[in-house]
Amino acid sequence: MTAINLPGAMRVAIAACSTITLLAGCSQAPPPKDRSDYSHTLNRFYDGRPMCIWPDSVEFPVLNATPDQIGERGFDALTYAGLLVRKHAGKRAPVGSYSYYLSPEGRSAIDPDINDKDAGNFCYGRRKVASIDDARENTPTTEVVRYSYTIVNPASWATEHAIQTAFPQVASELSGPHKAEATMVDTTDGWQLTAIPTPVAPTATQAQPSALSKAKALLRLAKKQSS
Repeated sequence: MTAINLPGAMRVAIAACSTITLLAGCSQAPPPKDRSDYSHTLNRFYDGRPMCIWPDSVEFPVLNATPDQIGERGFDALTYAGLLVRKHAGKRAPVGSYSYYLSPEGRSAIDPDINDKDAGNFCYGRRKVASIDDARENTPTTEVVRYSYTIVNPASWATEHAIQTAFPQVASELSGPHKAEATMVDTTDGWQLTAIPTPVAPTATQAQPSALSKAKALLRLAKKQSS
């Protein structure tokens, strides 16, 4: 076997890259097939979990809603967006109370509760993977996958200023793309999620330089020292 003589600067850079890769947990862009498998698993998870404005279902009509309930549920914003109709509350209702009914548009837009035909939630879209950014080994059978996602085909009413003011999470989600990570296990049926994916804060990823940028910096340093 013929020995390959590398310049001193190059040997330093290769050693540095190897060390950096180990410190980074072998994080790298996965091959196309794995990226496709990861995306399929994540999108299947998101398909059954639409993004909705409330954490629970609300039964309509809402009679004699108090000012606190109106503010907490954002009923007036939904009325402005055309999904609800506001009417005066009963005579004995607290001051500032109103009753809210589904408008024809609201009845079409609401996602009904399968356990209560009179209740439902307003869901404005579903997450979909935009790209698989990297993956690293977590255990011999699991990997931590980082990816970007967006909300696809959002409901038109969700873009209303009143809605995004009353429900800031809607404005945040629609301002994507966002980054998240998920731990997956390799099974005989393909990659499966081991837990609910978690968001990755932008500052957390921006604060740490990438392994590639570290390697380039060390290479420049090595070249400078050898010159």
